[in-house]
Amino acid sequence: MGRNKLSNEEKTRALTLLKEGASVIRVAAEVNVTRMAIYNLKKAVESLPPGTVPPRKPGSGAPQKTSPRTDKIMRREVLNDPAITAAELKKKHPALLGNVSVRTIQHRLQISLKLPARRAAKKPLLTETMKKKRLSFCKREIPAVDTRAVEEGHVQ
Repeated sequence: MGRNKLSNEEKTRALTLLKEGASVIRVAAEVNVTRMAIYNLKKAVESLPPGTVPPRKPGSGAPQKTSPRTDKIMRREVLNDPAITAAELKKKHPALLGNVSVRTIQHRLQISLKLPARRAAKKPLLTETMKKKRLSFCKREIPAVDTRAVEEGHVQ
């Protein structure tokens, strides 16, 4: 994979050291990059006017559709309401997520923000048999409980 590209500060530092007469090996060790990176930097500077630093090459792929600010807002929304869907997020923030697809929002939440999608398990409702068993248990084990409130449906 290799390391990230040189920052403008590192490029300036390397070029200054080279102008002062330092060897490529020493500059590479000082900036913590390979010798080839320094040779490539020297080659890029030759075609530019003196005193300028070569601009950073663009990375591969399309630019991200969401900014760190947008990601922070989405994260806050999901943490406040874990059941919110990507489509609901998009509807709630049309100015921020208007040009972002629902699938991209899902990817940002699941992969980048480490908020995996989870769905609550469907739980069966209490049947009449279950209610009767619970009521008989309460009558048998806890005699002080007023069972009329339970029978009338006020307490479940």
